[in-house]
Amino acid sequence: MSYEQKGKNKTDLQQMNRSLVLRTIQGQQRISRVEISKMTGLNQATVTNIVGDLINWGIVEEVGLSTGKNGRRAIMLSLAVENYAIIGIWLTRRHFIVGLFDIYGECRQQESFAIGLNSPIHELLDQMVFQIRKKAKLCKNQFILGVALALPGPYIKAEGQIALLTARQDWQNVNIAQKLSEKTGFRVMAEHDVKAAAVAEWFYTQNYDESASLLCIMPGQGVGAGVIDNGKLLTGSLGLAGEIGHMSIRYDGPRCECGNYGCLEGYCSTLAIQKRVKELAAEFPQTMCSQECSIIDLLEAYAKGDALARYVIDEAARYLGYGIANIANLYNPEKIIIGDELSKAGSRFLEIVKNSAKERIQPKVYDNMSIVYSTLPNSVLSGACLLLIEEMVKIPDSFRRMAVADK
Repeated sequence: MSYEQKGKNKTDLQQMNRSLVLRTIQGQQRISRVEISKMTGLNQATVTNIVGDLINWGIVEEVGLSTGKNGRRAIMLSLAVENYAIIGIWLTRRHFIVGLFDIYGECRQQESFAIGLNSPIHELLDQMVFQIRKKAKLCKNQFILGVALALPGPYIKAEGQIALLTARQDWQNVNIAQKLSEKTGFRVMAEHDVKAAAVAEWFYTQNYDESASLLCIMPGQGVGAGVIDNGKLLTGSLGLAGEIGHMSIRYDGPRCECGNYGCLEGYCSTLAIQKRVKELAAEFPQTMCSQECSIIDLLEAYAKGDALARYVIDEAARYLGYGIANIANLYNPEKIIIGDELSKAGSRFLEIVKNSAKERIQPKVYDNMSIVYSTLPNSVLSGACLLLIEEMVKIPDSFRRMAVADK
């Protein structure tokens, strides 16, 4: 869609057209000026001028010729991946991952660091600041666009705060992104981890299709969902859209940390699965699962046919199917993608989820959607980086300011 329209002043139009061209290049990864003109509706002269600016600012580069044999081969364009870097951080309840990413959200390197159960928030912030500075020193010839921060939910984006982590109460009422920005001097953009994952799935599997409708569900230590509806990430007024982990599926179920009863998270999160193993261990004396085994060990036992692991994880799969049915009936997505730790549970788990969901989803809705595992290795951090890039793509002149500052 072209932004060449009436009712806008010249500066606004230039900014909007630059943003449109830049996002088109980002989405296609390799594209010619002629193709940009066709896709955006901008005339070729406008595209040529904009591309010239973007090349001068160091955000776009020419990357060889098209591969067609007939006619004149076109010069291809791409984002200048070697000029910029993003530091990505994913904070979970038990560890944080920090890495370096390029402007397509591709991971260059990353490390994981455990968080002590009793570590106060100020120590965690100091650890994260140290790792951010350490990564920044590796980017000697690159401009760091900022820090992309993925946080566990529920995350109240409107306030920049995590809510309902009873085991980490001192994390609440703290704007972690703001604190990191103040301590490092970098721009820090935060988002709920599952929403970031949904953006990555949208970009890498559907190329930012504006008609896309998908759900990304992450049954990990909690359970959340990221919703892409008609090419838009749904956030809600506070940023809490998609908190399906606190959707009640049994009115007489156990009390959740949120105060509700029978929340989905209490049945199919990895913490719920581990708790269930402890409750039932005595009934399965031949199990290879200890009461303190990790979710990785449980999934390994599940794959080997251990009776306790099969009972508990199959049960979690059925409940996850119930939750998927509720959200599918509500949003009518084309695709539901299961990520995080339980995406490694294998075909048996996925089939139980599908069958459980099918029993409760309207037939037309189910017949026109798919339920699959995520195949992306870094969906959360890649998505967080893509969201940061998306904000900068909206204001391409910010790259010009960087180019000037760097001289």
